Amino acid sequence: MIRRLFLFVLAAVLLSGCSRGPDQSQVQAAVENRLQAVFAKPVLDVESLRRLGSGPLADAPDGAARRIVYFNGRFRLARDYAFSDWQSLNPAALATLLGATERGVEGIARDGNHTGDILQIRGSVTFREGPGGWQAVDFVPPPQATASQAATGSPARATIERIQNLFNNLPANSQRARAIITEELAAADRQIARRLDRLRSAFVVAGGPEAGEYDLVARTIAARLTAQGFSASSSSTQGSIENLQLLQRGAANIALAQGDIARQAYLGQGAFGGTAHNPGLRAIASLYPEAFHIAVLADGPVQSIADLRGRRLDAGLAASGTRASTLKIMAAHGLATGSVELVSSASFDEAVQALVDKRVDAIASVIHAPARQLQRLAADHRVRILPLSPPAITQLTREDPAFVRLVLAPGTYPGQGAPIATVGVTALLVTGNETPADEVRGVLQAVFEQADFVAAGSPAGGQITRATAREGVTIPLHEASERYFQEATAPR
Repeated sequence: MIRRLFLFVLAAVLLSGCSRGPDQSQVQAAVENRLQAVFAKPVLDVESLRRLGSGPLADAPDGAARRIVYFNGRFRLARDYAFSDWQSLNPAALATLLGATERGVEGIARDGNHTGDILQIRGSVTFREGPGGWQAVDFVPPPQATASQAATGSPARATIERIQNLFNNLPANSQRARAIITEELAAADRQIARRLDRLRSAFVVAGGPEAGEYDLVARTIAARLTAQGFSASSSSTQGSIENLQLLQRGAANIALAQGDIARQAYLGQGAFGGTAHNPGLRAIASLYPEAFHIAVLADGPVQSIADLRGRRLDAGLAASGTRASTLKIMAAHGLATGSVELVSSASFDEAVQALVDKRVDAIASVIHAPARQLQRLAADHRVRILPLSPPAITQLTREDPAFVRLVLAPGTYPGQGAPIATVGVTALLVTGNETPADEVRGVLQAVFEQADFVAAGSPAGGQITRATAREGVTIPLHEASERYFQEATAPR
């Protein structure tokens, strides 16, 4: 009886061990295979890797079981490599390749890594169970859900309406209650005025939509300026156009803006004609590139941009920078206005869904690579990114200084084994020519010497370096920036 019980317990232990999924050697082999697939010449060697726990994932679309296995790894640089270089596999793409977050990759040097440097990576590998056992597969988890604001109006308006209703619905003999409400409102009014005065006197960094890339960068810069002694704050906005309007009104001191939009404001073009023209606009620095993407279904008939003739392309809103860039890129490929049916969705997420549903044949976007939505589809082998033709790239960069040459390095998207040639625009940090030189210098020190954008959660932050700070600058540099970069490159 005891022997039978022992055998039963032993079998249970063995079965539970099998259910844990792939073992240490399988995880390490999967990691090494991924690195070999994206780097033609070895860049990272696995010095050590320790398998941690694992957990089940939702079954694959065909019903196969999937499991995610976590690891801690120590990787040694086999050669010099700058992950921050705009043509390299960037930190965000490296993190996705190894199943990590940007914060889970430690040791990337802002100005490039050298042979022998060590990266510590807390990553993961996803496996699916097939007839031959566990096989490593691409998997990009969905973004964390965020609570949406109720459609009934802003929180401020709702609060005001509640107080108004409370005041109006008091009985006629409630003088004391009305006095209490009046007294509290007067105190709140004074407090609001004081806080707004502090805000108006603060050094304001205009960013972008809340929790977006521009917003993360702006908040990080404001935090570093505050540490320097500035009274700094960041402001969430709708993006480039609003930021440039805030700058011109004096409601912001510095702002992030797309390079092509900043150039329009400087020249008085597009939405910046008349009084919106801002010839005093100056660049502090170029931060990172935003690549032009054209994504199509992996199993669809579109193999090149020329194949878009007569097809439906979601090219962004009519007044957007993406739409303007798309028109120029189509023309550079010989596709005249009207030869491609341009449609628009309210958001990039909706455009991606329209592609999946086959309501459009392709989608265009100007976005920092890798784009999370496209990563997830690429992991399921559902989309491809089309390259631009070399003649079109030459024409675009020659005719429009807002465009820069970009290459999406192998591994930027799951399953991408070859480089993808494209163009992009830059995210600029801008200000007015009247901004004092010492303030601009403080901003430059915060950006290039103090801030850790990756640790702050910015996927694009790993590409913000002095080495590329003058790449794709479409308007004149502020004089303090000119001096700062000259000093940085002067021989010592």
